[in-house]
Amino acid sequence: MRDALLAYLLEDMEPDERARVEARLQSDPIWQHELERLRRCTIAYQADPESETCPPEDLVHRTCSFVQQAVRSTPAASKQGDHCPLPRHQSPTTPASLTESREPSTHRQTWSWSDITVTAGILLAVGMLLLPALGESREAVRRLTCQNNLRHLGFALVEYAQQRGGELPKIEPGENAGIFVLELADHGILTRDALSHFLVCPSTKLAADIFAGIDVLRLPTREELATAPEGMLEALRERMSGSYAYRIGYVNTHGEYHPAKFVGGSHAPLLADAPSFSVAGFQSDNHGGCGQNILYQDLSTHYIRQCVDGDSKDHLFLNADDQHAPGRHLQDVVLLRSEVILTGRGDR
Repeated sequence: MRDALLAYLLEDMEPDERARVEARLQSDPIWQHELERLRRCTIAYQADPESETCPPEDLVHRTCSFVQQAVRSTPAASKQGDHCPLPRHQSPTTPASLTESREPSTHRQTWSWSDITVTAGILLAVGMLLLPALGESREAVRRLTCQNNLRHLGFALVEYAQQRGGELPKIEPGENAGIFVLELADHGILTRDALSHFLVCPSTKLAADIFAGIDVLRLPTREELATAPEGMLEALRERMSGSYAYRIGYVNTHGEYHPAKFVGGSHAPLLADAPSFSVAGFQSDNHGGCGQNILYQDLSTHYIRQCVDGDSKDHLFLNADDQHAPGRHLQDVVLLRSEVILTGRGDR
């Protein structure tokens, strides 16, 4: 698997082999996880060739196998032989230590200090190898769950667009970007309970608080927004789209608002992990500040470590004026936090 994925990353395979790998990646989460891990290692090495490379994920298993093989090859084991049966009158016994004890007792085997030291070192080494692998696997599962949430929201937005002649949820002047969620609920595309679930990235404090039962994401109604006091209104707007940011379109230099259109393109961002003001580079902190998931209009998702588009060099969360606000022209793509309010003179 690893050789095939490395060849796929390096674009060193025939078209038919590449097609088979891509088909496997579509259906196999294990291949998806390994591809993402190898991609991170490749990116890290290109950025800093002197840095440590990622250890193989089966390193723990190989270490344990090596220790087991070493025990079997000790002189005590060699005398008996792996497949030599014991005499009928002799019952099998389990050695109490890896090496003979130096204690004077002849009727009992005990652990020597060298045995304890060696075993403790092995356990410590295995633990140091295992814990980072567990943490990495847990974060990989959370990242894939986040991508799955974005796809569910993407399917809902596509259905909305199909029902309305290709229009995505439009944000009216004076409304915040998170209103798109209420549009999906009000038109029966997704229930409020489903939206409350899909809007929470599992790698966030909000998700941890919800799991602990100390918080809940509840979507307001339009009536609640209209009657909420100013302080409560700000809080409702901030949490309306949960963990994610939405592309609402652009306001040109004449103050005319043009909502985003559904084109189904693989290079047209639709949703993303919301950016954070507390993270350098104004990228998302949903995944520890290390990167963000982006959902495109063809419903493909990509996890990127930088928030600048690789082709256009356009910042995904800042417009041409370096502001977290609607874009300034058609090619100025900006994904906005839920509480950002649209200012403009309406659709043109």
